[in-house]
Amino acid sequence: MLWSAEKSLLTGGLKASRTIMKQKIFPKTALFSVSNKKGLVPFASFLEKNGTKIIASGGTAAVLKKNGIKVKKVSSLTGFPEIFGGRVKTINPHISGGILGKRDLDAKEAKKNKILWIDMVVCNLYPFSKVSKDPNSTLEDKIENIDIGGPTMIRAAAKNYKWVSVVVDTQDFLSIKKELLAGGITEKLRFELSKKAFGHCADYDAKVFEVLSGKENEKRSVLRYGENPHQDAFVVDHGEASTGLPQAKQIQGKALSYNNFLDGDAALLCLNEFKKESACVIVKHNSPCGVGVGKSIEAAYENSLKVDSLSAFGGVVALNKRCSTSLAKKLNKVFFEIIIAPSFDRGALSVFSKKKNLRVLKLAKHKPSSFSIKTISGGSLGQENDKSSLRERDLTFPTNKKPSSTQTASLLLAWKVVKHTKSNAIVVAKNNKIISISGGQTSRVDATNIAFEKTDIPRGCVVASDAFFPFKDSIEKMARYGVSSIVQPGGSIRDKEVIESCNKNKISMAFTGYRVFKH
Repeated sequence: MLWSAEKSLLTGGLKASRTIMKQKIFPKTALFSVSNKKGLVPFASFLEKNGTKIIASGGTAAVLKKNGIKVKKVSSLTGFPEIFGGRVKTINPHISGGILGKRDLDAKEAKKNKILWIDMVVCNLYPFSKVSKDPNSTLEDKIENIDIGGPTMIRAAAKNYKWVSVVVDTQDFLSIKKELLAGGITEKLRFELSKKAFGHCADYDAKVFEVLSGKENEKRSVLRYGENPHQDAFVVDHGEASTGLPQAKQIQGKALSYNNFLDGDAALLCLNEFKKESACVIVKHNSPCGVGVGKSIEAAYENSLKVDSLSAFGGVVALNKRCSTSLAKKLNKVFFEIIIAPSFDRGALSVFSKKKNLRVLKLAKHKPSSFSIKTISGGSLGQENDKSSLRERDLTFPTNKKPSSTQTASLLLAWKVVKHTKSNAIVVAKNNKIISISGGQTSRVDATNIAFEKTDIPRGCVVASDAFFPFKDSIEKMARYGVSSIVQPGGSIRDKEVIESCNKNKISMAFTGYRVFKH
């Protein structure tokens, strides 16, 4: 038996080590309350044979007693029986006080209230995760397996690690025994045990939240690869938290790739700006390259393709109206990766079936997530998604000239698009049609140059900028192309210079008062 080999090492100095030896503590009293009883008996036996008094709750006490270990029930310490079917056992000042008290400062108060110090807490929690995975378990079953007293004891012991050792992992029994053989548990180990204990409780609470909120039904699917073939990737279906591509019905085509999901989501987010009118968004490399509105979905598609037919090649198309057979024929003339629509004519699906690799997805309702999270090295970033909506009454006009009603409508359209274009971004429009989109540039003047040089720009067009103009150089450039009006956030220290340039060139300007960066 382990005790035989250890006895000689412990005799002599054992009694003295049961008090604080610098940073070492040998437990006089240990409280056991465990669901997972692996290794329980040998560890409790080791402590008992070295003079530690054992206290245990209900089922744990029964197991220890059955194996010949002298044990006191928690009720003998609290002076109160376990009640409510075991719901209340350890929630008692004699337990919490015995764990949380500072041995040097609270000794008199503890003696006055007949509180016994508890130097070690061995506890793991009700098997909530196991029960929740059982397909036959009810909500009531899950609720009853949410531990209350256990986390309370664990957290109390973890908080008071300078005096108390907390054990939540049976694999720590061996390292604890080794230190006890050397005279007591060091503060270093007690602190490590404390950190593990807080993590144990955090994981437990997270699982409870996950199950009760329905997130246990999330599905994780492995993708062929990530942005590049040498990168692993996966997608998680969040169920009803939001509705997007993971919930879409794929009618035909290859499985969606990592990039497909990103581009498809970008297309849907931009499309979500258009509630009433027929609209089409074409996305390439996670940014719109074509956006169109029209009296029909066919007209909307044609307007979107005209913006940049070259970049549209290999892109993702999202429609907010039913895809007709005639539109399907037009779509099939261009190489697209994905077609997304709320519904399809039978004839449209027949047309698409001629391209077996074309991914066709039906998404009746798009419900964007309200929050987004991105991981970075060493942590995570979270933010509320941009739900801003610009209306004419929100605009202010710092220039001498104000835009006409037609120009204002085009400005608002351009703003909807620039909001979803990678920064720095410039969008050109005229007569409620998008003319040019330029995004993802490191300077605003570069974004301006690309927007006006990549296509023929009609005179009298309007421009949207996702952030303020730091200098007048972009304004001078636009003036040469006959820009009639500009919408931008405003707020630059050189706003005066920019406004003067607009006035000089007879360009009207509107301020939104906020920017729409998209990184």
